[in-house]
Amino acid sequence: MNLAPNFVAVERDRASAWKQATSTLPSEAKNAARYVGKTGFVRGPAYDFCLPAEFAALSLLPEVREPALALFAELGIPWHAGVGSGPSNHLLSSQVQCVNALGQMVAAPDRIVRAFGPILDTAEVDQIEPGRWLTFEYIGSEDHLHEAVHGTRIRGAHCTSVDAAFIHRTHEGLRELVLVEWKYTEHYGPRSVVPAKDAVRYGRYGDLLASSDGPIIDGLLPFTELLQEPLYQLTRQQLLAHELEKAHAHGVDRVRVAHVMAAGNRAYHESLYGVHALQLGATVKEVWGRLLRRPDRFVPVDSAVFLDPEITSEHYVHRYGGTDSRPGGAEGAESQGRDPNG
Repeated sequence: MNLAPNFVAVERDRASAWKQATSTLPSEAKNAARYVGKTGFVRGPAYDFCLPAEFAALSLLPEVREPALALFAELGIPWHAGVGSGPSNHLLSSQVQCVNALGQMVAAPDRIVRAFGPILDTAEVDQIEPGRWLTFEYIGSEDHLHEAVHGTRIRGAHCTSVDAAFIHRTHEGLRELVLVEWKYTEHYGPRSVVPAKDAVRYGRYGDLLASSDGPIIDGLLPFTELLQEPLYQLTRQQLLAHELEKAHAHGVDRVRVAHVMAAGNRAYHESLYGVHALQLGATVKEVWGRLLRRPDRFVPVDSAVFLDPEITSEHYVHRYGGTDSRPGGAEGAESQGRDPNG
């Protein structure tokens, strides 16, 4: 039984309640609004869980807003379904949630240690870019997956990106690059087969997948089933991690993917299609674990970890932890580019 629509409904209600209760929004931003899609097209009715387009930037919490807008502009990172040069007006945007959770870590490595230390054995953090302990929409400096169009890649668009990345050292002294992928309300249906596009994808990834030392065990799933989301994104990101580790990018010894996901999003966990995939397991996690040659290179992280004001902020806990979570005095007594319909 697929219970995920309940998860989406709960998160919509949570976002709508936060929107009315928070003191971080002016009264005009609390009006219901229509969703601005990926191409800037406004569609559907007005939703309580969308901000009026002119206030879309206020979806970023106060403690991360200006630094995040400046960082994305400096690095040329596009916002998913962004309004103007800022983020989406949809309060359930996973990119916005990721930035709200991790944005302070760019300048505060102690927050990285608090969040990821118990999960990844983080002892200390090294800068990943000059002046930054964490960065967003990471793609690496080399085109390991042969994805560059006309010789260029854009962070966060048209190539394999991870939502965030940082470099740490474990208590054993291992230097490691951590690729962070963030999910919120995403879930997927069966894909439409487009033979020409599938041929391009096979040309890029086929040899990497067939390699005897590759991260994914060859032959367990046909290539056409690996193209079904979310396995397709997981595949590309694990290929990227593997190639970065082989290249000792940033001088690291190991590269792992930390996959942040809400435990309650059953729709994502049950987004499995294809006869062979369903023979391997009942959930994405089960299937993915059986496909990996080295399962330790992939680490699931429950997004509930970030509902701690010492890791994120009181504003974050109030927004994503429920309307009964009132930060002391800070508040009054939330497919990237996904559709408001879930």
